[in-house]
Amino acid sequence: MELKRLVEKAAEITDRHDEVKPGSLFFAVKGTRHDGHSFVPEAVKRGAFAVVAERPVPAKVPVLLVDDARRAYAEACHYFYGEPSLKLELYGVTGTNGKSTVTHMLESILNAAGVPTALTGTLYYRFNGRVLGRGQTTPGPKDWHRLLKEFLRLGAKAVVSEVSSHALEQHRVYPSRFKAVAFTNLTRDHLDYHGDMESYYRAKRRLFTEYEYELAIVNADDPYGRRLLKELKNRPVLSYGKEGEVKIEEVETGPGGTRVVLSFRGKRYAFELPLTGEFQAYNAAAAAGVALALGIDEEAVKEGLARVRVPGRMEVVLREPFLVVVDYAHTPDAVERVLRSLKKSVRGRVVAVFGAGGNRDREKRPLMGAAADRWSDLIVLTSDNPRDEDPLEIIKQIKEGIKKTPCLVEPDRRKAIRLALELAREGDAVAVLGKGHEDYQEVKGVKYPFNDAQVVKEELPAF
Repeated sequence: MELKRLVEKAAEITDRHDEVKPGSLFFAVKGTRHDGHSFVPEAVKRGAFAVVAERPVPAKVPVLLVDDARRAYAEACHYFYGEPSLKLELYGVTGTNGKSTVTHMLESILNAAGVPTALTGTLYYRFNGRVLGRGQTTPGPKDWHRLLKEFLRLGAKAVVSEVSSHALEQHRVYPSRFKAVAFTNLTRDHLDYHGDMESYYRAKRRLFTEYEYELAIVNADDPYGRRLLKELKNRPVLSYGKEGEVKIEEVETGPGGTRVVLSFRGKRYAFELPLTGEFQAYNAAAAAGVALALGIDEEAVKEGLARVRVPGRMEVVLREPFLVVVDYAHTPDAVERVLRSLKKSVRGRVVAVFGAGGNRDREKRPLMGAAADRWSDLIVLTSDNPRDEDPLEIIKQIKEGIKKTPCLVEPDRRKAIRLALELAREGDAVAVLGKGHEDYQEVKGVKYPFNDAQVVKEELPAF
C-alpha cells in the first residue's frame, strides 16, 4: 500500500484527529505531549478512510505502517499539494543567528535580479508586499507545502526561507528540493528542546545531508561551520568568512550603515548596506556568495543589498543625538555581536536594555549577562517574555554573569526603555535587545501589545 497512492485517494490529509472528515487520511504522529496512535479510533469514527501509523493499531480501515509517521506526513503534504517545491527555486537558511537578515538579503537580491521572490521566516510569510501569514519561523508541513503552492499561484518563481532546527528535527519541510542552502553559525539556543549542543548541531545538519540542493554555503569562521564543511566534502559546498572562498576582506560600519568588501573567484566586490554592525559582513557574504556563485549579476547583488530592510534586526530608531537600535538578540552570542559592534562604531557609551525569555533555557541567562558585561558601559535589566516565571528571578539569574558593569533593574519593560533614554548622552548607543520585531509581551499565558521600536518612539518626545 503505497503512500502516494493513498494520498491520491484522500479528500484531506491531517495529523489532527479533530480535523478528520469523511475521506481523510489520518497520520498517527507521536508528539511531545500527545501520541496520535491513541486517537486512531476517534479519527476512524470521524470518517478517516485509512491510517498511517508507526505500529499496529485497532482500526476497521487500511493501516499503512511506516518507520516515521511525522516524515511520512510531510511527504504526503508534498504530494497532496502538487509537489510545489519542485516547481520553485527554494533557498533555505539555517543557523542560530542571522537567518532573518540573510533571507531578507537574498529576497532583495533575487527581486532586484528580476526573479519574483517570496519569503518565509520568523517575521512573516510574504510575497510582492503582501503578508500571507506569520507564526512559526518555519511552518508545519501542511502549511509549508500549502504556502509554497499559494506562492506559485501568485506568481513567485523563488522562495527564500528560514529553516529552524525544530523544523528540521520534525521534518516540516521534507522532502523539499532546494536551489541553495546556507549555514550561518551555531551558538547556544533552544537547548530546552534539543538537550545539548551536539543534538542541536545534528538537527541543523539535516538540511545539508537529508535534502537535495545545487549549492551549500557554510560559515568557515564558525567552529560548527568548519565541522560541517569537513562532513560535506563530497557535496557542492562553498565556504565564506575571513578565511572562506567567499572572503571578507574589509568591513567599515557606523550608525549610517556598513560597507563590505568581498573577494570571490579572483574578483573583488564592494557592497553598501543600510544595516549597522560589523557582523553584517557575514550575512552579506552568505547572501552575496550564493547569488554570485549561481550567476546572478553583480549589479543586482549591489542593488539588493543596498535596499534591504529587516524589521527588528539592528533596526535604527534614532540616530541623533544618540543612537537607538532595536534587535532580536536573545542568545549570549547575539548579545555579544550586537554590543561589540556598537562599542566599535560609536564614540560614546553603550547602554544595553534586555531580559531573557521565561520557560526557556535557563543556563544561557548568566551567559547573556556576561556578554553584556564585556561590551556595555551601562546595563538596564528588564523583562522579555517572562511567560510563567517570576521576572525578578529571571533578572537575578542574568545578573549572575555581570561582574563589573553598572547595572540597573527595572522589570517593567516600558519603564526600563524610558530609563535608558533618560540616561543616554550625546554620542551614546542604546541597544534594546531580545524582542526585535515582536509586537507582544507574554506574561502568564497572556500576550499584551508591546513593540520595542514603537515604545522607543513613544517615549522619545519626553526628552
